[in-house]
Amino acid sequence: MNNEWNKLDNAAKIFPAAQSKKDTQVFRFSCVLKKSVDKNLLQKATEETLEEFTIFKSILRRGFFWYYLENSDIKPIVCEEYKSPCSLIYEKNNHRLLFEVTYYKNRINLEVFHVLTDGTGAMNFLRTLVSKYLSYAENTKEYETDYDASNSQKSDDSFSKYYSGKISLKQEKNKTAYKITGRRFFDSRLKVIIGTVSVKQCIEEAHKYGVTLTAFLAAVLVKSIISEIPIRAKGKKPVTILIPVNLRNFFPSVSARNFFCLTYIKYDIAKHGEDFSTIAEVMNNQLKDKLKAEKLLSTIDTYSYVERNVITRLIPLAVKDIFLRMAYRMSGKAVTATLSNIGIAKMPDELMKYIERFDVCISTDKLQLCSCSCGDTLSLGFTSLFVSSDIEMRFFRELTSRGIDVEITSNVNYDNY
Repeated sequence: MNNEWNKLDNAAKIFPAAQSKKDTQVFRFSCVLKKSVDKNLLQKATEETLEEFTIFKSILRRGFFWYYLENSDIKPIVCEEYKSPCSLIYEKNNHRLLFEVTYYKNRINLEVFHVLTDGTGAMNFLRTLVSKYLSYAENTKEYETDYDASNSQKSDDSFSKYYSGKISLKQEKNKTAYKITGRRFFDSRLKVIIGTVSVKQCIEEAHKYGVTLTAFLAAVLVKSIISEIPIRAKGKKPVTILIPVNLRNFFPSVSARNFFCLTYIKYDIAKHGEDFSTIAEVMNNQLKDKLKAEKLLSTIDTYSYVERNVITRLIPLAVKDIFLRMAYRMSGKAVTATLSNIGIAKMPDELMKYIERFDVCISTDKLQLCSCSCGDTLSLGFTSLFVSSDIEMRFFRELTSRGIDVEITSNVNYDNY
């Protein structure tokens, strides 16, 4: 075995401490094909893809001060889907790869523990995997995706690269947000509801309000949540949407590891009311204000400063875990729901005739919406532990009321739609 190792990137350090059975810190990326998956060909494609993403060959180890990734010669074994979406991958003292490739009928699943990579890194792995698989399954040449990076570039820690050493003591304080409550599945089962819509229809509707697609989806989500808030609680706390930001859109990086930060967009019902156009405008203005390179660089510096602080570095890992877990739970009080827009899953034109869509879903102990598109198909994946699907139902009805066609699938049987 090659005992090469890598430090965890800055964003990854929270995930081992934060994971639990209720929130596994695992995400699933899927590609739905038009034909059933061949297990043997998928195994071959997975092994070849892994050679191009060597950071994925890692297992998670505990040091005295920090966790770290150790290179492993463990072979990934492709199998038919056998457990609930986003189930635990990392378990203490059970050293195994931090990702899994499974399949079900015509769907290829990639599940990843967030310590290894973020949504962009996982999507690039899956796109490469699908391209290789289709070259075998359809007996075509292997068409390259637009992700061109060496193995060393894919393993880069971009947080370290862009850390400037400056630190701003002025950090935004996030107020306690409205909390969605309700009965949960007793076995902590993750409920997944995926709606597929037309990218063109959604963008056209967003443009009617002069906002981006992300701001439009955030506005529909906020509107849906507001509709379910009891009258006695409405307006007392803001509805706050947590949005992961892909830092590669602002700072050059082709890393396959984590390179994102978090931003909070808040909606004060008492101040702004419940009109949808106002919600959309507020969401759009906040995103415009917060998604600026200088502000994001300040966030990188703040994250990295805490990690590099001498006192922090000297605290044993067992103690760090306790404080990181507490910090994660405290930060959760400022969040109502999360919206993660992964963006476009771009595939070579020659392969599009074999692909129906890409889907994304992420573990959560709250309510999470993930979106990604391929061609004109936009996949909107809700996850939660709540039995009730009232917010999701309102979200999709809001879209259909605007003339946007929606097709829905779920891993739970519901007659609400």
